[in-house]
Amino acid sequence: MSKENQVGLFRVSYVISPSVAGQPLLGAPQLTLELVVNTVDKTVNGVGHVVQATNPPVNVISQFVGEWSYMCTMDSCNILVVADGFDFSSILVGGQPVEHKNVTLRMSLNEDWQSGAANFSYLHDGEWHQVEAAHVKVSSDETQHNLDALTTFTSVNKPSVIG
Repeated sequence: MSKENQVGLFRVSYVISPSVAGQPLLGAPQLTLELVVNTVDKTVNGVGHVVQATNPPVNVISQFVGEWSYMCTMDSCNILVVADGFDFSSILVGGQPVEHKNVTLRMSLNEDWQSGAANFSYLHDGEWHQVEAAHVKVSSDETQHNLDALTTFTSVNKPSVIG
């Protein structure tokens, strides 16, 4: 594959929430995530929003940066996404915005990028809250074109499994 064909940015949207029997757990925290995947540098960037219908409600907005890689076993390959979210701070120190980490994300996706499982934690009212084994699915707003591009890239570039 030539260098020109290796360059690519793809957008993908996820909804990450705990579930029971395949259905979202009502009242649980939910992370919606809009990512741009860089296929050459194996990085991800985007925005995320943790919400929970409690009183007072959880409303954590983050700018995400991280990386992705293949996780292969003898049987299969998955996509591992590791990213941290930072709040949008208006505080400037030396002319630069101050960043505060407010979300961490570890996500294992099927090789087609359309579903998987995730652990995430978020900072709310000065305390870290953890969500484990949450279900990841592509947002219904996602266009099929972007999914097709991600699937094509993954199938062409995934490492071979030696078995």
